[in-house]
Amino acid sequence: MKQLITLLFFIFSSVGFAQNTGLIVGKVTDKELNNEPLIYASISIKGTTITSDSDMTGLFLLENLADGDYTLVCNFVGYETKELKVHVNAMQPTEVHIALAPSTISLNELAALSSVAKKDDKTAVALNN
Repeated sequence: MKQLITLLFFIFSSVGFAQNTGLIVGKVTDKELNNEPLIYASISIKGTTITSDSDMTGLFLLENLADGDYTLVCNFVGYETKELKVHVNAMQPTEVHIALAPSTISLNELAALSSVAKKDDKTAVALNN
């Protein structure tokens, strides 16, 4: 009888501690440079505070997610931001591959940024005097 009670205790405690959460695993690469990994790219779930950074091989992991649909947002300095819709299932990991393309900036945009920076510098000098 004592063994039966112990067995039931272990069964109920293991069910109580079991988590039905899913995870997203993936890799972030450079679209134009032979799919080289992007190190420390930022991956987040839109509308939440859940974030992750890719490692030295471009791999990332987002865990403890409830079943459902999510929008991943991936960005890296000098590259275009990409949004990707994924479905998470607690029974199996969701695998994604994100290839980011370098962003381009026109000379007109660069000149506009330069003129804004110059105006800010003049304002800062006037405030310090």
